[in-house]
Amino acid sequence: MKIRRNIASIPVRSARETWHAILDLITGPNSIDADQLDASASVMESLIADEHPAEVPIVVKGSGPRLVIYCLYGENAIEAGKDVDRLSWNPTSGNWRLTAPCEKDDVDWMNQTLSTRGSRIRVHDVGEPPVEDDPSSKTGAESGLEVDWGTLDKP
Repeated sequence: MKIRRNIASIPVRSARETWHAILDLITGPNSIDADQLDASASVMESLIADEHPAEVPIVVKGSGPRLVIYCLYGENAIEAGKDVDRLSWNPTSGNWRLTAPCEKDDVDWMNQTLSTRGSRIRVHDVGEPPVEDDPSSKTGAESGLEVDWGTLDKP
Protein backbone atom coordinates (compact mmCIF):
# COMPACT_ATOMS: atom_id res chain seq x y z
CA MET A 1 0.00 0.00 0.00
CA LYS A 2 1.16 3.53 -0.63
CA ILE A 3 0.11 6.84 0.85
CA ARG A 4 0.47 10.15 -0.98
CA ARG A 5 1.18 13.57 0.43
CA ASN A 6 1.37 16.83 -1.50
CA ILE A 7 3.54 19.60 -0.11
CA ALA A 8 3.33 23.16 -1.40
CA SER A 9 6.73 24.42 -2.50
CA ILE A 10 7.79 27.46 -4.54
CA PRO A 11 6.44 30.21 -4.19
CA VAL A 12 4.67 29.27 -0.94
CA ARG A 13 7.85 27.81 0.55
CA SER A 14 11.47 28.04 -0.49
CA ALA A 15 13.23 24.78 -1.39
CA ARG A 16 14.78 24.81 2.10
CA GLU A 17 11.40 25.33 3.79
CA THR A 18 9.92 22.56 1.63
CA TRP A 19 12.63 20.11 2.72
CA HIS A 20 11.99 21.05 6.36
CA ALA A 21 8.25 20.47 5.86
CA ILE A 22 9.09 17.01 4.46
CA LEU A 23 11.37 16.32 7.44
CA ASP A 24 8.61 17.38 9.82
CA LEU A 25 6.27 14.96 8.06
CA ILE A 26 8.54 11.90 7.99
CA THR A 27 10.42 12.13 11.30
CA GLY A 28 9.52 11.89 14.95
CA PRO A 29 10.98 10.95 18.33
CA ASN A 30 11.64 7.34 17.26
CA SER A 31 13.30 8.16 13.92
CA ILE A 32 16.46 6.24 13.11
CA ASP A 33 19.37 8.00 11.39
CA ALA A 34 17.46 11.29 11.09
CA ASP A 35 20.86 13.00 10.98
CA GLN A 36 21.23 11.61 7.44
CA LEU A 37 18.17 13.61 6.41
CA ASP A 38 19.68 16.79 7.84
CA ALA A 39 23.05 16.06 6.21
CA SER A 40 21.41 15.59 2.81
CA ALA A 41 19.60 18.95 2.92
CA SER A 42 21.68 20.75 0.26
CA VAL A 43 21.20 17.96 -2.29
CA MET A 44 17.50 17.59 -1.55
CA GLU A 45 16.89 21.34 -1.66
CA SER A 46 18.62 21.45 -5.05
CA LEU A 47 16.35 18.82 -6.60
CA ILE A 48 13.27 20.42 -5.01
CA ALA A 49 14.28 23.74 -6.63
CA ASP A 50 14.56 21.91 -9.98
CA GLU A 51 10.85 21.00 -9.56
CA HIS A 52 11.21 17.30 -10.39
CA PRO A 53 9.08 16.18 -7.41
CA ALA A 54 6.09 17.74 -9.18
CA GLU A 55 5.95 14.78 -11.57
CA VAL A 56 8.05 12.06 -9.92
CA PRO A 57 7.71 11.64 -6.16
CA ILE A 58 10.17 11.52 -3.34
CA VAL A 59 9.57 8.02 -1.95
CA VAL A 60 10.07 6.84 1.62
CA LYS A 61 10.01 3.08 2.20
CA GLY A 62 10.28 1.91 5.78
CA SER A 63 7.91 1.39 8.64
CA GLY A 64 4.32 1.25 7.45
CA PRO A 65 3.07 1.92 3.93
CA ARG A 66 5.22 3.35 1.16
CA LEU A 67 5.00 7.13 1.30
CA VAL A 68 5.09 9.13 -1.94
CA ILE A 69 5.62 12.87 -1.62
CA TYR A 70 4.88 15.22 -4.48
CA CYS A 71 5.78 18.90 -4.39
CA LEU A 72 3.38 21.48 -5.73
CA TYR A 73 4.65 24.57 -7.53
CA GLY A 74 3.22 27.86 -8.79
CA GLU A 75 -0.55 28.25 -8.66
CA ASN A 76 -0.98 24.68 -7.41
CA ALA A 77 1.21 25.48 -4.40
CA ILE A 78 -0.67 28.71 -3.70
CA GLU A 79 -4.03 26.91 -3.86
CA ALA A 80 -2.81 24.12 -1.54
CA GLY A 81 -1.40 26.43 1.14
CA LYS A 82 0.95 25.30 3.87
CA ASP A 83 -1.20 22.62 5.52
CA VAL A 84 0.08 19.05 5.26
CA ASP A 85 -2.00 16.09 6.43
CA ARG A 86 -0.10 14.35 9.21
CA LEU A 87 0.79 10.66 9.03
CA SER A 88 -0.53 8.08 11.47
CA TRP A 89 2.91 6.41 11.60
CA ASN A 90 6.58 7.39 11.54
CA PRO A 91 8.10 6.06 8.29
CA THR A 92 11.66 6.59 9.58
CA SER A 93 11.26 4.67 12.84
CA GLY A 94 12.64 1.44 11.40
CA ASN A 95 14.76 0.36 8.45
CA TRP A 96 13.92 3.09 5.94
CA ARG A 97 15.13 4.30 2.54
CA LEU A 98 14.40 7.50 0.64
CA THR A 99 14.69 8.00 -3.12
CA ALA A 100 14.23 11.21 -5.06
CA PRO A 101 14.29 12.29 -8.72
CA CYS A 102 16.94 14.52 -10.27
CA GLU A 103 18.42 15.41 -13.66
CA LYS A 104 20.28 12.57 -15.37
CA ASP A 105 23.48 14.64 -15.38
CA ASP A 106 23.24 15.14 -11.60
CA VAL A 107 22.71 11.51 -10.52
CA ASP A 108 26.39 10.58 -10.11
CA TRP A 109 27.58 13.62 -8.18
CA MET A 110 24.45 13.75 -6.01
CA ASN A 111 24.70 10.06 -5.10
CA GLN A 112 28.43 10.45 -4.44
CA THR A 113 27.70 13.38 -2.12
CA LEU A 114 24.86 11.50 -0.42
CA SER A 115 27.06 8.42 0.11
CA THR A 116 29.35 10.51 2.33
CA ARG A 117 26.39 11.74 4.36
CA GLY A 118 24.56 8.46 4.90
CA SER A 119 23.45 5.31 3.16
CA ARG A 120 19.67 5.65 3.36
CA ILE A 121 19.14 8.35 0.71
CA ARG A 122 19.65 7.96 -3.06
CA VAL A 123 18.64 9.90 -6.14
CA HIS A 124 17.71 8.57 -9.55
CA ASP A 125 17.26 9.93 -13.06
CA VAL A 126 13.86 11.60 -13.24
CA GLY A 127 13.20 9.57 -16.40
CA GLU A 128 13.97 6.19 -14.79
CA PRO A 129 12.53 4.36 -11.79
CA PRO A 130 14.84 4.08 -8.78
CA VAL A 131 17.11 1.06 -8.57
CA GLU A 132 16.03 -1.34 -5.85
CA ASP A 133 19.11 -1.82 -3.69
CA ASP A 134 17.37 -3.25 -0.65
CA PRO A 135 18.25 -6.97 -0.44
CA SER A 136 14.87 -7.73 1.13
CA SER A 137 13.14 -6.57 -2.07
CA LYS A 138 14.55 -9.24 -4.38
CA THR A 139 12.48 -10.04 -7.44
CA GLY A 140 12.56 -12.43 -10.36
CA ALA A 141 14.27 -15.82 -10.12
CA GLU A 142 15.67 -15.06 -6.67
CA SER A 143 12.23 -14.96 -5.06
CA GLY A 144 10.06 -16.65 -7.66
CA LEU A 145 8.02 -13.45 -7.98
CA GLU A 146 8.50 -10.47 -10.25
CA VAL A 147 7.06 -7.08 -9.26
CA ASP A 148 6.97 -4.03 -11.51
CA TRP A 149 7.64 -1.34 -8.86
CA GLY A 150 7.51 1.39 -11.49
CA THR A 151 3.78 0.79 -11.91
CA LEU A 152 3.23 1.25 -8.19
CA ASP A 153 4.95 4.64 -8.20
CA LYS A 154 2.62 6.16 -10.78
CA PRO A 155 -0.09 8.48 -9.36
